[in-house]
Amino acid sequence: MTEGSSASLFKAIVDEPAQHPSFRELSVGPERSGARTLMQQTYEQWGGADPHFVREFQTAGFDARVFELYLAATLRSLGWTVGCEGGRPDFHCRGPDLEFYVEAGTANSPGNPEPVATPQEYLRGFRSQTQNRDEVAVRFGSVLQSKANMRYQDLPHVAGKPIVLAVQAFFGPGALLHNELPLVRYLYDMALIEVDSAGAAVPTDATVGCHVGDTKTIPSGWFKDSDAAHISAVMWSNTGTVGKFNRMASGLGLGSPDWEIHRFGSEFDPRPGATEPMPFIERVEPGREVWEEGLVIMHNPDANVPLPASAFPAVTQIHRAGTGLSFDFVGRQIYEQMSMPNLVSARAEALTWIHKLLNADEEDG
Repeated sequence: MTEGSSASLFKAIVDEPAQHPSFRELSVGPERSGARTLMQQTYEQWGGADPHFVREFQTAGFDARVFELYLAATLRSLGWTVGCEGGRPDFHCRGPDLEFYVEAGTANSPGNPEPVATPQEYLRGFRSQTQNRDEVAVRFGSVLQSKANMRYQDLPHVAGKPIVLAVQAFFGPGALLHNELPLVRYLYDMALIEVDSAGAAVPTDATVGCHVGDTKTIPSGWFKDSDAAHISAVMWSNTGTVGKFNRMASGLGLGSPDWEIHRFGSEFDPRPGATEPMPFIERVEPGREVWEEGLVIMHNPDANVPLPASAFPAVTQIHRAGTGLSFDFVGRQIYEQMSMPNLVSARAEALTWIHKLLNADEEDG
């Protein structure tokens, strides 16, 4: 079978033992039929995937390829014409007054680890993962450096244009529940938060110096590294997942009418004096979630070719401002989330179960 943008993502081209467990899980059942439809549509509209995309999507590259599909959908939603001349970087974004390139990178676990079976197992896995935010920085550091070493700026079609590295973490059950702050700390060499003598967390512009991971230590301030000078910005997300596609598909009326989706987690609490995120539970409805929700652009203050802020006006952006940082927040600030498909006829049972899960997590945490 010839692979390409007209190929089927879900027609198996490798034997089942070689398939990624998450691909097998996604490929069957009515509860994710909307995600399958929307992912196939996105793949066909992109037209820029490499010739090995389908094979890697079905095997060890599953998470990375889902993230690329998410980027293709999001960049198109933001108004960019998206293609891929020459095969690298992954995305050539064009508009009336600007063109730039986006290269995707993911921090993964090796091989084909089995996906978690239930939300409880997911949360247990999260708690067993490192709570060391410097380990998150170390993981992203490896991805960013390997991408910078590819020297995309030397390609004739890329030279002189902004280059954005888009990253997401898939290195364990809890990876997607980390926010962008470990990466911000690493890129700008800023501690952001310190604990005062009374035990309260307060903002700070103190430097980090280095990040001590679980098995490796790296220097902080990647944007100050000469290898990073040709990278205009770093794009971060923790929502480039099957769950995102399933929710967006449900909001578009795709999928089985017998199924619906609830998402739940925690988000920024805007009430005066609030110091903790507030929980939320909501049924997925049309127009409630947008592709770019949760996306963050971190601009390189020392970039050879800066990325104009106007490239992503509907997205949260971070800039260096004097000795500190400027955070331009856009939209909902969701810290962590999960989504659960359920039969419409079983809505009450699903909501009861979600409430029990959240209460159990609060008691354990």
